[in-house]
Amino acid sequence: MEKVVVVGGGLGGLILAILLEKASLEYVVLERSDVAKMPIEGGGVITITPQIQPLLQQLGLLDALQRIAKPLSRISVLEVDQGSGHQPKVVGTIDNVFSDAMYGYRSLVISRPELYNHLLEHVPPEKLLLGKQVQDVEQHDSDSVATCICTDGSRYQGIIVGADGAYSSVRQSLYRRLKDNGLLAAHDKRPLQYRYRALVGMTHPLDPNQFAMIASEDSDTRVMISHGDSPFTVRVYLTYCTHTEFQIWCVAMTQNRVCWMLDESLKEPMDCPEVEDWSTMPQAVQEMCHRYRAMQSPLEGALMGTLFDLTPAGTMGSLSREEGFFTTWTRGRVVLMGDACHKAIPYGGQPFVQATLDAVILANTLYAHAQEPSRDIVARLRSYESKRRVNAKGAVHITCRFWRLLSRQGRIGRLVRYLALNFVPRILLQWLWGRVNHRRLQAEFLPRVGI
Repeated sequence: MEKVVVVGGGLGGLILAILLEKASLEYVVLERSDVAKMPIEGGGVITITPQIQPLLQQLGLLDALQRIAKPLSRISVLEVDQGSGHQPKVVGTIDNVFSDAMYGYRSLVISRPELYNHLLEHVPPEKLLLGKQVQDVEQHDSDSVATCICTDGSRYQGIIVGADGAYSSVRQSLYRRLKDNGLLAAHDKRPLQYRYRALVGMTHPLDPNQFAMIASEDSDTRVMISHGDSPFTVRVYLTYCTHTEFQIWCVAMTQNRVCWMLDESLKEPMDCPEVEDWSTMPQAVQEMCHRYRAMQSPLEGALMGTLFDLTPAGTMGSLSREEGFFTTWTRGRVVLMGDACHKAIPYGGQPFVQATLDAVILANTLYAHAQEPSRDIVARLRSYESKRRVNAKGAVHITCRFWRLLSRQGRIGRLVRYLALNFVPRILLQWLWGRVNHRRLQAEFLPRVGI
């Protein structure tokens, strides 16, 4: 079988690489960064749900992850009228502990750098090529050999997997050629959009005697949302900030740290550029810190400014919450996975969960082809797309709806949240949770884990 060329060494790309390694398939990972390991300071939080934990156990990853992650117990939802002087009020909770009894696994929260570095340890260094920025993918017809061309002039032939994120260069190259030939679907001509802008950080280790939410062995997660029918005004030094919709998340992590995320909604959706631009991040971080410093946070007795000060300098990030679904995932020997073809808002760890599900079905598909190479690889790749399309699209829509449920303003928004969090029967919540977690896929070329 041809070599598998995985473009992108992010979380999804590493999971696929580990699967290909276990399947004894020939592969290489092209990563644009010059550095492999991520610094443990900073970074966001990833939720590892029961849906993918049997696979992680099958791959020999789960035991170590459980030691460096925290089990998620519940999510408390708070509302506050910023500027009123009132303390945040808990309007309901989302209980997560029943997942252990139902599935034998608890959802885990872990920092992105720690998860990334752990996965990296399971990929042979010689198969991860750093400093490889892909600028083009050549494929003259749907049945021909596909070739990655990097900015340094190097070329890699084989089955090309675009695991290079929301701003995927593989997707852009593929779509550019389809468009030139009049074959690109109208929906796929539209760019990704974002409705929310986020500020993300991780505190240094805190004193559990001062902040009770970090004292438990389980992770207590709190999300605070704006409350009121009209814009609030907050005095921030000598300027004023007027805004109505925001979410602030605080997640208790290992080592007595708190991961926090502040999401502000925009007045209208914005189109994402073709190329991700990190050059403006320092200024964006500074502006958001200045704008929200005087706001209350979900952390007991702390303003957002306190959280900013408790976060190591230079580790905060400002990013767009892209969302969108592309309908074309494959063409010939080029195939997309993860954020490159379906970008969900990061509630419940869905971007990582969905990328992992892509990876295991794609690995199963490639392994089956290696065992029976007489069958058409192009048709096999299309079968991967057909198996994943519905569930991946559903994840994009569900996370978007949940995010908007939490952010919705006015009396109707408050009423819907109150009813959803307090009067939805537990059995219905368990049914919904079961719908999310019912397909716990595993590698077909490894001994199955009992679930």
